[in-house]
Amino acid sequence: MEFRKYFDFAEGSTPVILSCPHGGYKKPKRIPDKTMGPNIADKNTYFISKLIINLLKKEGINIYYILNKIHRSKLDLNRPPHSPSALNKSSTEANGIFHAFHDQLIIFSQECLTQFDKALVIDFHGFTRPYKNYPDVIFGHIFGKTLDLIQDATNDACERFWGCYHLEKEISKHFSIDKGFAESEYSLAYSGGYITHQFLKTKNINTIQVEVAKNIRTDASLTKKFVKAFTKAIIKSINEN
Repeated sequence: MEFRKYFDFAEGSTPVILSCPHGGYKKPKRIPDKTMGPNIADKNTYFISKLIINLLKKEGINIYYILNKIHRSKLDLNRPPHSPSALNKSSTEANGIFHAFHDQLIIFSQECLTQFDKALVIDFHGFTRPYKNYPDVIFGHIFGKTLDLIQDATNDACERFWGCYHLEKEISKHFSIDKGFAESEYSLAYSGGYITHQFLKTKNINTIQVEVAKNIRTDASLTKKFVKAFTKAIIKSINEN
């Protein structure tokens, strides 16, 4: 399989992995549409992921990453593979892409454990706020069950865990956040999808689904603020742990 047709991906030199499953823009005619589930891409998540990766590179930090290029109408990598909302069962190509993505994500996480004895997996998504008071950013980690590495044992909730600690600290300077610990009803809908569940109760890996509101992703100035805050959080997570 020619991975580069389907994914933009690379190994890193630091134990951070960025996944972006719903930002794909390609719609190959040979791959049939799904028959169920959401068909709208998470607008600009692919683009924002690239901004984050490139800004980190300018700071001398190379993270692991895998960004899906295939549109969500063809393939949803954050659903179980047996579900019709993930792919059209008639397509062996779609099935191959699905498993290649997840296999590569596991390979990256195992490489991080081997080299650094830890990993921070960030699964990047987008959502549309249904009303004004909805949070700007929502963290999902199955209510803490995909968080294993401690940053500060004296703290509670997000502030306790490596990666989550600095992401919450930096992003909350500019945007409202639901930290994902069931402190509100927002946590329930975005607690973590299929990708996050692959790292459930995994030792030495912290996995966080980061959902970003559409108004941030479609406004250049807000996107810039988010990218800078996100990047700063990654740098601090690496340097202070």
